[in-house]
Amino acid sequence: MEANRNQTGCLKTTLILIGAAIVFLVAIVLIGDFKCAYDVEDWWMPLYPNGETINIEYDFLRPRAWGTTIWSMASTDDVETVKQFYRDTRIATLKTKTRGLAWGESRVQPLDDAIASAQARYESISQELESAKAKKLAAEKEKALETEKEKALDWLNKLEQALETGARSVVSLFSICGI
Repeated sequence: MEANRNQTGCLKTTLILIGAAIVFLVAIVLIGDFKCAYDVEDWWMPLYPNGETINIEYDFLRPRAWGTTIWSMASTDDVETVKQFYRDTRIATLKTKTRGLAWGESRVQPLDDAIASAQARYESISQELESAKAKKLAAEKEKALETEKEKALDWLNKLEQALETGARSVVSLFSICGI
């Protein structure tokens, strides 16, 4: 009877330790996520005030937090105005803050150039897909190319819609955060 009680106690202790480890890891991830979100917004990559979001891609819990995020916006402002906003923001924050866990960069280009690049990418992927079909490559390769082609067309459509609304520039914010 004594042996059963010790085995049960050992099992309970093991479960408690495993539970505590899981809670600790979840807490670390959540604290890191909140810290990253603060650092990205406050320090590295504030969203452009006159920009309209046209696309968001992220790889972890939420955008602009722990992980990698690409946030694209269109603006009716000219390219130089947008670049100046990010230069001024970076200079102001460099004087008073440290980097924290985040890092990021902005890329600003005229909307016409972005549309031309998107069109060229779409056409290139379309040609590659046709070539893959002609060579009868593996179904996985064709499926991947079809998915990539759909994404390229979706991006091109978003840029063209932004042009119709009067946008003149595209801002792409890339941020990465983590330990």
